[in-house]
Amino acid sequence: MTYSEYVEYHLRGDAGVEERMIASLGRKLGLSDWDQFRLVYYYSMTYHIPSALKLLLEKDVRKSDMSFRTDRRWVGYVDRYERLLAELRPEMLTVLKGCRSTQKAYDTVRGWFYFSRYTTCLLLEVYMNAFKPQWTDNVRFMWEPKENYTKGAVHLAGTADKSVLDQLLNRMRADLKDNAFAIETSLCAVEKINKGTRWDGYYTERMLKEADESRYRELIYSCL
Repeated sequence: MTYSEYVEYHLRGDAGVEERMIASLGRKLGLSDWDQFRLVYYYSMTYHIPSALKLLLEKDVRKSDMSFRTDRRWVGYVDRYERLLAELRPEMLTVLKGCRSTQKAYDTVRGWFYFSRYTTCLLLEVYMNAFKPQWTDNVRFMWEPKENYTKGAVHLAGTADKSVLDQLLNRMRADLKDNAFAIETSLCAVEKINKGTRWDGYYTERMLKEADESRYRELIYSCL
């Protein structure tokens, strides 16, 4: 994938379609800011839209009723699920609303229980879609060699030099008119497309398949 092909891929929107759907669902349901934040948080717990809706809209949800997809599969082990639910409180939203930059928001969420680099980026990408905060986008990534977003960036830059990758991220911000968290998502997709495990349209297909298998099919489809 060339840089121009990457730009076209990102702008078509498949890589971040699920993250935008959470914001659309909040608007469709007419959620308060607190309930919208809860939905964002539940999605970050499960990485699965029907499960996030289940947590928000149903009572007495059992852990066994949840789907914990890919990177969040470990939430279902030991007591992480219960602790994540217990940790959720209105002060989290208040603090995020007080942030003025993506770096401050990133540093804040990284301090929450069981929020790794990836999950922090996931939550903040969805949060930015839902709340449209006027943050200065100045977050800097560490470019960890084994991470998919780094591999995608290295592929596009032709080097693993971190200063060059920083410059690439800034160029992407300008060319895409999008934030670093959304860019991180599509860079992960670049690596997976290069490996042949993803394609343009994969994430939309997965979202619709999971919707079809849930009671929230009509609600999700109404937000397309």
